[in-house]
Amino acid sequence: MSSTYQVIKEEGIRLNANESPFPISDTCLKEVIEAVKTIEFHRYPDDSHQQLKEAYAKYLGLQKEQLIMGNGSDEMIGLIIATQIKENDCVYTMDPDFSMYDYYTSLHGGHMATYEYPLNSVLDVNDFIENGKKANAKLVIFSNPNNPSGQCVSETDIKKIIEAFYDRIVVIDEAYGEFNDFSMLPYLNEYKNLIVLRTMSKAFGMAAIRCGCMAACEATVSSLISYKVPYNINSFTQVCAVILLKHTQEMKQNIDLLIKERDTMYQKIKEADLTDITIYPSKANYLYGTSSRKQELLDALKQHNILIRNYANNDSFRISIGAPKENELVLETIKSVFQAKHQ
Repeated sequence: MSSTYQVIKEEGIRLNANESPFPISDTCLKEVIEAVKTIEFHRYPDDSHQQLKEAYAKYLGLQKEQLIMGNGSDEMIGLIIATQIKENDCVYTMDPDFSMYDYYTSLHGGHMATYEYPLNSVLDVNDFIENGKKANAKLVIFSNPNNPSGQCVSETDIKKIIEAFYDRIVVIDEAYGEFNDFSMLPYLNEYKNLIVLRTMSKAFGMAAIRCGCMAACEATVSSLISYKVPYNINSFTQVCAVILLKHTQEMKQNIDLLIKERDTMYQKIKEADLTDITIYPSKANYLYGTSSRKQELLDALKQHNILIRNYANNDSFRISIGAPKENELVLETIKSVFQAKHQ
């Protein structure tokens, strides 16, 4: 599993937390400023999140009754695990994957079973299912695209997993879903045991406001919503999120640019004459790599005040896709460290 989740506080060119490099537009910012003037700060926020649910559901192509809103999708991970996992119950996920699954599981006395994510090949879905059943998994959860590798389990294989674990909940964490080619959201009514997580922190560039959701069939939502913490989303976050959800075209333009930058950067690294470094293809807004000379790369990037995610105790790292000039600087730095030196 990934190491304990780290809160990012560093300054510099921050390519270590998978944040969007693009601030919200002046148009959205002006609307937010005007809307803030209408907030009744002496009143508790709307605990039903009606306007927010309607806006988010419209964006996702769902009904508002299929959503539970959270203080980031992290809160929804906590809610799901809290309602499904008791002492000694097993949560089944990938290795590596998002460390918060382990965090919430341990809070409730459960334990993790993991399946090694195949970085160089396609997932053996039958083996994944067999291992999960041997572990007597009470809950299946994994990110897709995978965090940190950026790789994906196919739509067909996810269906097989959901069907194989038909009598327990399967959670597909689509925190980076907007950067992928497909989503499991259209299958929520077909599979009653399916939950999909989404967030506004990544594609929307709204990490500061902490807004996410879980989506499921209405029966699952009805069974879980009473466990939600009251007033879990403040009024300011709700106002900001509703406004951003009215301007999805701007967000989609940013996504298109990041996908283009991601694919271009991966291709240029692949085509370069580099040694001692492996970069994996990605369907998220980052690239995952390994190198026995990782520290040299970190030191070279530090000279340019560039921060990437360094995974301790192994040779792996993750580079968030930034603005074009930031990506150019990262690419040139990688080349300077790993370019083969011919005699």
